[in-house]
Amino acid sequence: MRRMDGLSAFMLEQERTGAYMHTLKISILDTSQIPGGWDFYQFRDSLANRMHLLPMCRWKFLRVPFGLHHPVWVDDPEFDLNYHVRRIACPEPGDRTAFCELVSQVYAWQMDMSKPLWMVWVVEGLQDDEVALVTLLHHAYVDGAGAARLLTRFYSEGPQDIESAAPAWNPQPLPGRLSLLARALVDLPVTLYHCLPKIGRGIVSLRAMKKKHRLSGQELPPSVTRDTRDSPFNVMLGRGRTFVFETFDLADIRSLSKSFGVTINDLFVAAAAGTYREFMRSRGFDPDTGPLVTAIPVSKRPPPEEDDCIGNKTSADYLALPVHLDDPVERIRASQHAGDVMKAHLREAEGLDVASILEITPPALLHLLDWFVRKKEGKFSGIWGNAGLSNVAGPRQPLYLGRMRMSNWVSMGQVFHGMALNTTVWSYANNFNLCILADQKLLPDGWEMIRLYREAFARYAELLEDREQGAAMAARFRGQLTARSLPSQ
Repeated sequence: MRRMDGLSAFMLEQERTGAYMHTLKISILDTSQIPGGWDFYQFRDSLANRMHLLPMCRWKFLRVPFGLHHPVWVDDPEFDLNYHVRRIACPEPGDRTAFCELVSQVYAWQMDMSKPLWMVWVVEGLQDDEVALVTLLHHAYVDGAGAARLLTRFYSEGPQDIESAAPAWNPQPLPGRLSLLARALVDLPVTLYHCLPKIGRGIVSLRAMKKKHRLSGQELPPSVTRDTRDSPFNVMLGRGRTFVFETFDLADIRSLSKSFGVTINDLFVAAAAGTYREFMRSRGFDPDTGPLVTAIPVSKRPPPEEDDCIGNKTSADYLALPVHLDDPVERIRASQHAGDVMKAHLREAEGLDVASILEITPPALLHLLDWFVRKKEGKFSGIWGNAGLSNVAGPRQPLYLGRMRMSNWVSMGQVFHGMALNTTVWSYANNFNLCILADQKLLPDGWEMIRLYREAFARYAELLEDREQGAAMAARFRGQLTARSLPSQ
């Protein structure tokens, strides 16, 4: 039995009809080197032999009586791998467009909350002898950075045969209600003992920081309650989703960011601001009235050797997204500045971040937040601001599953009532994968937003001092949308 952390419990409690709290992990596998060719049933058997590397995949959750504490993870004695691994074919021609349409439909799958909260859809029929593993994994299990580390444990750095037998699994008996209640009564004082002083120090630090900033005239990050403005992204979710992703050359992105003296994340934020600016104008919203408020996740995971890759060891803060600036240079400088302000705020307000507060928030209050968002019909998103942005560094070297080389890997967070658009960057090897997930009514055609991102990056390339290099890079950014195949371009 393992207690959920506060952020994991929050993700669980936000699960509603049409509001899916599972994340999306997609592995694209090259099957051309498998002796005898691809065989789904052999693959499923090999997956069973590696389940011990992902023990959480056999866990389901149980709530504590009276909502006294966060839910717990327990072994599911009825775990059946065949239920969680499904087989499906991509419609012809099996290209990126057809694949993303299929993933959009797969994502809009409400999980059975009485079972372990994950599914793998094995997608066949792709071009170039490829197979995709489309995994729906509930955010209550692990955050993005933890999932990236899990991947390196499940896959290998080179081709190898998968072990033919798995260690025996003996699930622990399910705890009864009295056991759950007793454990909660033991755990709750410990949680309060560790968290309350930390939050208290955060309050003192935050007050001192606000006073210092007020006296010096320094800027603070935006307030999600005060500064979140009206935008097309703050709506209630329907059941449908739109998912697309585009793969850029990471070397181009890195070179472009260095040319402006900013980080890759600063460049991504600036491109997002330019993209959202044009999208807002196309939907009849005036972007010039001020910046949007975006919630930016920040990993708090321990070093890899100390990380069990379970739970959400993540914090978040708010960033002023400069959609109101038309000039791309002003926008990238404003993005860099907004990032610096947010990081300084996180350092000074340690202990008063979202994750720490959620750690001591009872489940009943989490339900109250969801009720308030619904009452406001999505115009107030709770803690998420206008839209979501995330940038996660994945493995730098290609990985393998048995004899299959993983040619690409992408990951995507979720959307919420009141925050119907999320853009996540996930790098893998030399790929810069830009992924978009949105409510289907908000964004029926996800490639529309991909085109806007392409144009935003291209405009920065055209500003390089080396005009020839910039023109060539801009042409690559403006290249045809991927319709050929699934690996990196």
